[in-house]
Amino acid sequence: MNGTITCTNTKTQLGTEELSVLLRELAADADLAARAGFVAFLPTALLERSARMLRGTGIALGAQDVWPVARGHATGETSAQVLAEIGCTHVMIGHQERRALFGETDALIAEKAAAAASCGLVPLLCAGEAERTEPAAAARTAAEQTAAVLERLDEGAPLVVMYEPAWTVGAGAPADPGRVAAAVRAVRDTARGRSGSLRVIYGGAVAPGVFGPLHTEAELDGVGLGRVVHDPAGRRAVLREVLDRG
Repeated sequence: MNGTITCTNTKTQLGTEELSVLLRELAADADLAARAGFVAFLPTALLERSARMLRGTGIALGAQDVWPVARGHATGETSAQVLAEIGCTHVMIGHQERRALFGETDALIAEKAAAAASCGLVPLLCAGEAERTEPAAAARTAAEQTAAVLERLDEGAPLVVMYEPAWTVGAGAPADPGRVAAAVRAVRDTARGRSGSLRVIYGGAVAPGVFGPLHTEAELDGVGLGRVVHDPAGRRAVLREVLDRG
């Protein structure tokens, strides 16, 4: 498995035509994006058409959520089995918005991770503090959230953890390198000894020039792109920066 991973989460911000524009732009940069291990996390209703648009590009497709049982009786939800059949390879779990809006707990998030992994999908866990705290406390939060998921995952199941402090989302500046490094070390220590691969990335106010200093301190495997993904020049700059330091 390629060690580098980058991604974006479009949330509910884009309609069908706006998303089509973004996917066409990504496809035009397919070589760069694929080498950076790019995953597009998209709304469930748009996954199937997006899979067709991305076919053959090397860009991976991810769901923004999953029902915590591989299949069963849950009206309105989407199972991991269906996501895999559509063409997803990854599932995002534990995003701060879902924790805040829907009260998702670490236990529920761990069940979602296990359901995803049981169908061959790679869970991407969003971990991080909801409010700004001391770096040591932030690191403990990220480690505890990771540990809860690892308790439910099989030993060999791969996991991606994105350290994304909620207070950096939409902010003008990312978390400082020392804070990110402390959180990344705590996450890696929590997963030490597992046979399954672990990749740790950072998300939150990512822009050109952000990855380098963070990677120097934290040895990141990549980043999550927010607003910058919609700026072709900025997006390419971030992806090249990740590849140059990978």
